[in-house]
Amino acid sequence: LQEAWLELQARADCSFFQSWSWIGTWLQQIAAELSPQVVTVSQGAEIVGLGIFISKKLKRHYLINSQSLFLNESPFNDKNMVIEYNGLLAARGCEPVVYAQTLPFLLKSFPEVDEFFFGALHSVNELEAAVKSNQHAVEYICQQESIARSVNLKKIGDNLDDYLTSISKSRRTQIKRSLRLYDEISQVKINEAETVEQALQYFDGLKVLHTNRWQRSGRAGSFANSNWERFHRALISDCFNRGEIQLLKVDNRHGEIGYLYNFIWRKRVYVLQTGFAMTQDKRLMPGYVTHVLAILHNKNKGFEVYDLMHGDDLYKKQLCNQEQVLYWAVIQRKRLKFALEDAARLLLRKFR
Repeated sequence: LQEAWLELQARADCSFFQSWSWIGTWLQQIAAELSPQVVTVSQGAEIVGLGIFISKKLKRHYLINSQSLFLNESPFNDKNMVIEYNGLLAARGCEPVVYAQTLPFLLKSFPEVDEFFFGALHSVNELEAAVKSNQHAVEYICQQESIARSVNLKKIGDNLDDYLTSISKSRRTQIKRSLRLYDEISQVKINEAETVEQALQYFDGLKVLHTNRWQRSGRAGSFANSNWERFHRALISDCFNRGEIQLLKVDNRHGEIGYLYNFIWRKRVYVLQTGFAMTQDKRLMPGYVTHVLAILHNKNKGFEVYDLMHGDDLYKKQLCNQEQVLYWAVIQRKRLKFALEDAARLLLRKFR
């Protein structure tokens, strides 16, 4: 599978989350024990599509049982690695064919499956077309949409002042003041890990700051999931030397200000996890300072997009200059239990 996946991804317009770096680590660390099902689409002797599905029995409203398949993820409890920019891996230009062939194959090969979940897709056009061709048997449901925000680095200047002109005046003033206050202690600098060992040290530092912040708000944070931490330590160890992992540290002589854990893929920087130093001084903005310096750092490295990914956090809206929608879609067989579920849902709405 590794050889086939690597060969196909070289011919595909795919995200890091569809690459073998993510998928291979996920299979090894998480999915191997979940009986993954590999779907392959070929044209002649050439593979043009690949996807991995995980089975899960769901129960909704204490009554509705659903046998389900999930594409490239198992989004439950400690098995959820939180994929984004998901989708079937498809050869460039073959996306419609891959989805058109995958859906009827799934329907025929897994007659016991009620629902097929395609989470965090960056495009649903091909999936919707495939459903339309099989509308006698299934229907398309969009469970969720979420905006993913990013900075187009080609559209910003090379220095701090140029970039900050794209941000609201009040926030721009606050960021400059925060940088000035940090610099009064000692000059703020950004450092990028140069070895796997240093990257893992930065990851340790990020863990401390991230966990402190979340525990202070009464929540556990990502590192409370030991599977999540093990998965990402393996990802760093396996992918760093290929230039696909970036760990950044922002600090001054007083101490750490923030850490960023990023993926690097085809000139795109995906910001996966953060850790910022807590401070009592509200004028200090460790998160904004860290992101702004990281944006300029990656602009100067020649990358094209700094992706803060999906979510409605205010800082994403203020720092980013472009956006796209991610979709969580379900392909549901036309079965009586789902018709009853829909009828009950409509009835409940009338009485609310």
